[in-house]
Order: sequence, then C-alpha cells, then structure tokens
Amino acid sequence: MNTAGSIRRAKISSQMQVRIPRDLYERYGFGNEAEVVATATGVEFRPVKTESERCADLLEQLVGQGLSGEELVRRFRRESTQQGTDVEYQSTAGDGVPTS
Repeated sequence: MNTAGSIRRAKISSQMQVRIPRDLYERYGFGNEAEVVATATGVEFRPVKTESERCADLLEQLVGQGLSGEELVRRFRRESTQQGTDVEYQSTAGDGVPTS
C-alpha cells in the first residue's frame, strides 16, 4: 500500500496533462480541479477545499492561537477576507456571533 511520502510515477501527456492515480484521487478527495503549488523541489497537487473546509481550517488556526469571543470574530473576518474566503454574516446577536 502506498503511504504519504511514497513516490509514484505519472505520465505527462503531450498537452501537459497529468493523470492522478485513482487510489490517490479517491483517498485525498479530488474533484474536477486541483491546486497546483510550486515548492522548492517541484510541484505539489492538492484537492481544492470547499468554502466551509477553508473556513473551518482558519477557525482552527485562530482558536489554536488562543483567540476567542470578539477578537476571534474580528480576526476571522479580517483573515478570511485576505485569504479570499467568502464569509458573509446576515446579522449578529450583539455578541459577535452570527445568526441566521
């Protein structure tokens, strides 16, 4: 079984298309698009995260920094805008917590 960090070969077509092996495609949850990241040693392909996954990752990071309450909400709004995460709040209940 191939594990993280194992090396696999993939063919590159004459149109510069790379085929992701099916088991890796399914294991990592790829869809119709992939993020292509230039690294110091080459190129990395990553599945594109959904909006909610990006928001959850950002919240985890901010909570991990010890933020909570109003400061968490302020930083989340600011950083989600900088990262291109499309966060909208319809209203807040006065405590900074979004409501529907």
